[in-house]
Amino acid sequence: MASQPALSRTGLAGRPERRLHSRLSIDRDVFLSWQDRRGDHRVRARALDVSKYGMLVEADSEIALGVVVFIGTSGVLYGRGCVRHCSVTGGKYLIGLNTPDHMTALMVSVDSL
Repeated sequence: MASQPALSRTGLAGRPERRLHSRLSIDRDVFLSWQDRRGDHRVRARALDVSKYGMLVEADSEIALGVVVFIGTSGVLYGRGCVRHCSVTGGKYLIGLNTPDHMTALMVSVDSL
């Protein structure tokens, strides 16, 4: 499946899009994992789109702002991301991640296999 530009979205508060880098739509099951004072956590999520410095995922549970998560599949660790926003929509959580590891190229290349 070839990647394609993501559909334009307005910001969470209804503001126009202000992103510096375009996003590519993807459709991939991923896991988000992290540690905190309560122990280890792992959440199944669906990656919806990626950009040079970010990723939007949809998950069944909330993740607190500022948490650094590791992003991967059962066989590949793509990198890490910091939770920048988390909002509930239709019973699912849309989670915006800042991804300093620039994992976009890897995810898109694996997606086109």
